[in-house]
Amino acid sequence: MLRIAVCDDDRQFAAKLENMVRQQAGKMQLNIETESYSDGDALVADIRKGYRYELIFLDIEMEKVNGISAARSIRELDRSVLLIYVSGYEQYLKELFEVEPFRFLSKPVDDSKFQRYFQEACNRIVEDNAFFQFTFNKNICRVELRNIVYFESHGRVIHIILKDRTEECFYGKLNDVEKEMEESSHCFLRIHQSYLVNYSYIKRMSFSDITLTTGQGREITLRISEDREKKVRRQLCGIASGKAGKS
Repeated sequence: MLRIAVCDDDRQFAAKLENMVRQQAGKMQLNIETESYSDGDALVADIRKGYRYELIFLDIEMEKVNGISAARSIRELDRSVLLIYVSGYEQYLKELFEVEPFRFLSKPVDDSKFQRYFQEACNRIVEDNAFFQFTFNKNICRVELRNIVYFESHGRVIHIILKDRTEECFYGKLNDVEKEMEESSHCFLRIHQSYLVNYSYIKRMSFSDITLTTGQGREITLRISEDREKKVRRQLCGIASGKAGKS
């Protein structure tokens, strides 16, 4: 079951878009549940209550709370939900890094572009349910990649820091983990000999460190090693501009 929200203060347009979602899901034989919101406040309030959506279609220019402000609040609560903006967006490009939009749709919505983006989003959601598997104390363990904030190496022990602030660990080499993540649908950046971080949790970057957020206002700052600063900055710019292979 995929839970999808549509948020737009134009109720007529929101109803039309919600109908497009249902029709396309029917063609793809997907089991979905949709919810429509007329303002960003109501959407954020429901997410705070524990409602979880895999995909949100979000208008940028709403009277009460615009899409950028709503997305900032959503990202504090859920880093994995995919956001598709539905609006003219050029003037907001500088603000988009922190809210990580998946795609943009301009009004009026082009049917073929909507169908393509919807299918790409559903494919990404399926990919996002991938797992990282490891062995510890002769037990085979798995954690969802989307829940991993970063890997940290201490000698021969790799610690997996998860978004709920719990940890898993196993014996191994961070170089091997990095190679494995290069084949996954998620983007992980090697910022230090000891750190491999999940791009989805990056909130901001300075010259020498990266701040990760795990939701509910919790943050952690990790140092970027001097020899990796330029490469990490290039990777981040490439991902943000859509030029990287993974986004």
